[in-house]
Amino acid sequence: MLNDQRKTHPFRLIALGASVILATGFGANAQSYRQVPSPSSNSGSQYRPSGQDYQSKTTPYRAVPQPSAAAPSEPASSAQPAQQLRPAAAPLQPAAAPAAQAPAAQAPAAQAQAQAAPADIQRKSPAPQASAQAARAAVTCMNEGRSIAAEMAIKSCDAIIDETTKNLANAYYFRGLAKADKNDMDGAIGDYSQALKIDASDTDYLNSRAAAYEAKNDLERALADYNQSIKTNPKSVFAYNNRGAAYQRKGDFARAAADYGEVTKLQPNNPDAWNARCWVRAVSGQTQQALSDCDQAIKVKADSADVLDTRGFVYLKLNQYDNAIKDYDAALKRDPKLAGSLYGRGLAKIKKGDRSGGSTDLAAAKAARADIAEEFARYGLKP
Repeated sequence: MLNDQRKTHPFRLIALGASVILATGFGANAQSYRQVPSPSSNSGSQYRPSGQDYQSKTTPYRAVPQPSAAAPSEPASSAQPAQQLRPAAAPLQPAAAPAAQAPAAQAPAAQAQAQAAPADIQRKSPAPQASAQAARAAVTCMNEGRSIAAEMAIKSCDAIIDETTKNLANAYYFRGLAKADKNDMDGAIGDYSQALKIDASDTDYLNSRAAAYEAKNDLERALADYNQSIKTNPKSVFAYNNRGAAYQRKGDFARAAADYGEVTKLQPNNPDAWNARCWVRAVSGQTQQALSDCDQAIKVKADSADVLDTRGFVYLKLNQYDNAIKDYDAALKRDPKLAGSLYGRGLAKIKKGDRSGGSTDLAAAKAARADIAEEFARYGLKP
């Protein structure tokens, strides 16, 4: 009778084997289901740094929607980050699960972070061999008839528990991504938090929750998660880029510049990282250092409208109007509707005595973006 009670029911063995296979496919093989950092594109506003190289291991990090108004309190700089000409680097957010391979996130000077990064790696389905191994592990764990050494059975069961636990964390994580896609940031934060209770050291979970907090304008909690992510992985481009963007949105340009600087060290061929630091240095009065950063960005990507626009702004701040017009012309050739370049070129023309041409550019800029004049005024640039 005792033996009958201990017998493993076939359906239990099948269920355990299935759970192991699922765990193996969904959570095993550590990095296989996550994406490696790879260059990204632009997101959000045109000034938001493109963070292409900043992707989560799952799918590209997507930029969180930039709050349209209300800059957080206690800015470290007098400049209001409200809707900045040069957006804070777009926070990197993990893209949805395996579906289509989404492009990497962006961030203005931090947006398409240019470091050449490996191509995106999507979560793979469990290979037949892995499934067979999982099934064998289940059989060993169940140890039908006690034909296997207890120690080996324990090790197999331990492996199954570990995989199943990680699988649960990943399920919360991916559901959080889906909720974020629906703009349910509270729900996403709840799921990321559940995943972190299971694995507090996973930087994807931390970065994703931080991005969701940022979408809610809760920059303090976002910064806390980015800080923890960097503490866990001091070489996380994602976390440095996103934390720099959060500081930029707070108006703390010094800290933003420092974080973008870390990105340039990790991804020296990323034009957007150089561009992002160029911008925050320019608006905080470090124009010569800013010009050096923009020049470096141009060396990496000479045809970037964003970088040309930023350097045109730097030249405008330096009263080098001919150089400003030249860069703005080049930027507008690539993107004729760049409000910042139109307005900056208009100011430069007026300073050079071409009031008619300048007024035309200013009007075109205001038509493209109604608050562009107020934005430039915040940085001390008026007609």
